[in-house]
Parts: sequence; structure tokens; C-alpha cells
Amino acid sequence: MDYTKLPVFAEAEVVVCGGGTAGAFAAKAAADMGRDVIIVEQFGSLGGTATNGLVLPIMHTHIPQNPQCSYISNIVRDKMIALGAASANGANFDPIVLKAVLEGMCDEAGVKILLHTFIAETIVNDGKLEAIVVANKNGLGLIKGKMFIDATGDGDICVRAGAGYTKGNPETGKNQPISLRYMVSNVDIEALAEFVKELAEKTGKNSGVSYGNGDVYVACCAGDKWTFSELFDEAIANGDLTEEDKAYWQGFMVTGRKNTLAFNNPEFFDEVDGTDPTHLTKTQIAGKQRILRQLQFYKKYLKGFDNAYISDIAAMVGIRESRNIETEYVLSASDLLRRVKFDDMFCQSNYPVDIHGKVLHCENIKEPVNDGKPWYEIPYRSLVVKGFDNLFITGRCLGAEFLAQSSLRVQHSCRASGEAAGIASAIALDKGILPREINGADVRNVMIEKGAFFVL
Repeated sequence: MDYTKLPVFAEAEVVVCGGGTAGAFAAKAAADMGRDVIIVEQFGSLGGTATNGLVLPIMHTHIPQNPQCSYISNIVRDKMIALGAASANGANFDPIVLKAVLEGMCDEAGVKILLHTFIAETIVNDGKLEAIVVANKNGLGLIKGKMFIDATGDGDICVRAGAGYTKGNPETGKNQPISLRYMVSNVDIEALAEFVKELAEKTGKNSGVSYGNGDVYVACCAGDKWTFSELFDEAIANGDLTEEDKAYWQGFMVTGRKNTLAFNNPEFFDEVDGTDPTHLTKTQIAGKQRILRQLQFYKKYLKGFDNAYISDIAAMVGIRESRNIETEYVLSASDLLRRVKFDDMFCQSNYPVDIHGKVLHCENIKEPVNDGKPWYEIPYRSLVVKGFDNLFITGRCLGAEFLAQSSLRVQHSCRASGEAAGIASAIALDKGILPREINGADVRNVMIEKGAFFVL
């Protein structure tokens, strides 16, 4: 099929492909730089994994003062707090309210938002992306642009355009486990807290739980060290749960949603390819069945769930890792573990390596850099797709090795990557230069001028 003959649905200077955590920030940042921006999203709202995937809270950077490396994060935090939908530091939030905040923020900045639109293909000419092919209720059409930002979460645009990439654990070829999150409301938190306290005293274990002051946190994994281990084992023996239910279970409260718990599970360990629609489909179907089973477990074995109900199930499967795109610089495991610094950095983090179910063997990695700054940095070059003149990659699939990606996949890094790419796209257009010719320090300076905080 000759895609060039398709009707043109829209044109913009900056085309942001995907409206998730990174995409919304990229669109806002480019628009704030005075550029004409369109953001294309397959779901009916912005926010991606943070909203449609119910992924919260925002993880701490594990750096003193917790730098978010994003001026837009400050804007979002303040709006969410004003609406009573976020904690004082903005980390815990109501994902439904976040959808509206992100959409309002982009709309106010002049971003054209196109939802319910799937990106199917690309048109590339001599290393330059000219258009994306989209499908929606109007059929197939083109969206043309000058700069393109891939914020799909899986590097879909880059792969369609022909960029190189890696995928999965290099030792096994397998991706990290995936999850389907959900929320349970109308929970009697006081009764649950008292139950957790009694269970901890009864078992003599105080692992994976906290309670008191109107707050509850619960968790359980494989093994027997957890406060909930024996209770899960009992339910498994009675046929009310399976071993998979116990493999990874975590629940916590949500700011702005009274008497609600968010669960970071069920988790799946076998068919985990986030780019395979059959795996995604199976997870959605099997996940919902597990969720129904787990609710019955709460009602039968725990206190506080007598009148509880499932108030939300994620529309998106929670993907930790899929593809990583080949960029001008690929962040390595050594860079991360040695805490290497870069002149063109746009993000700082000391979030730990987080590969579910893997024991690390890093004996060959040299000692961390002893510079008094216990964190690593992500360079701007890891956003510039190698071999292309107008294409950026953002979010969890930016240029990084498997181990490094397991740390930088969290929300503050993804937000910063979108913000940096949006600013860089505007700089490239302003100066008439290629993305790889931009000094990443200039991008960071703009972020700082607009209110981003870094530990310098």
C-alpha cells in the first residue's frame, strides 16, 4: 500500500506519539517553547501507565531533596494538591484526577490532543520521519510533522521507522514480569489496620506491613518471611488462592480516595511480551479472574472488606520493560552502578536496580565513582534515535541496557525524558539543527530556567 496517498488528518511542527507519562510532558514542554504541537494517543485519556495503568505512587529518587528534574512535575503536583488528589509531595495521587489535570494542562498550553487514535506505520525518507500513519474512526490517514517524539512506551514509532533496538534480559531473552493493577473501595481501614496488627502479633512477623494513623500498607511474596505468608498458604491449601496469587501482592492507600486500596498485582511471569497483543489479551482476561478471586479472599480471610468492591481495573497492562531503542548514547549497567555523571544530563536518579525475580551478578562492575554525589545521571544523547534526523525516544524505552532500564523506568525519569525531548525538539527547530547537534546542557538549562530542580 502506498501510504503517501492517504489523506492528511493533521500537521504540526512537533508530533508526540503516545500520550502517557513521557508524552504528556513532551507535548507541554514543546508547546511552552512556542511550537505547534499535536499529541496522538490510542486510549481515551492522557497519562498512560500512571492513569490507565493505575501505576502509583511516584517512586522516590533516593537522592537527598528528591529532585524531580522537571518543571512540569511542579505544575502537575501543585494542581493535584489543590484538587485534594495528591499527597503533600505529590508522590501519591488519584489517577482519575491526573487524567483531567494532564489534559487540561496540555490544552491550556495550546497542544492539539487526538485521542482514540492508533499509530500503525511510519513514512521515512533518507533518515527523516515525514509522517505517521494513524487509524481511527475516520479510517487511515497521515499526521505530518517536522520533529517526532516517540512516547509509545515500547518504541513503536522507532521500530516501524527501522531503528535498532534490544529487547528483554540478555541472559534469557525474556522481558520483566507484567501486572494488571486494580483498586478496591469501601474498605474499613480501621478494621483492616487492627487485623494487620493482630496478624503481625500472632505470627511474630512484621514484614511487608505497616498500619496506624489511618494508613495501611500490605505486601506478600514467595517465601515465608512475610506477615501474610501463613494466611496466603492457608488460602492456597483451601483452594481459595493459587501460588501465583502469593508470588507478588502489594496494597496501599490512595490520596484523594477515602477507604480505597490500590493493588500492584496480580503479576504474570510467563507470557510477558508487552509488544505481543496475545500476551496483553491473556493478561487482561486472566488478570480479571485473579482479581475477582482475590477480592473473595479478602472478604473471607481479612477484616474490613465486608462491603468492599472493585472500583477500578487498569485499562492498560502494566509493562515494566519491552524494547530499548538504539540511541546516540546507550546508558550501560556500568554507567548506572558506577554512578557516572554526564555533561549533557537531563535527569538524576539513585532509584535501585529493580529486576523482578533476578539475583544480580555484578562482580565485574568497578566501584562507584567517589565524587560525593551518590546517584547516576541520564544523558540527553540517550533520547536521540541513532540514524535519524528528527526522531526522539522517551520514557521507559529510551537508550539503555536491560539492567539500567530497570532503574530508570520509574515515573520521575520518564517525565524528565519527555520534558527534555520536548524542549530539544523546539531548540532543533529554532536553530535549524539536528537533534544530535544539540548541546544537552542547553536543554537542561532551559529546564532549570523554567523551574526544574537538580542537585548540582
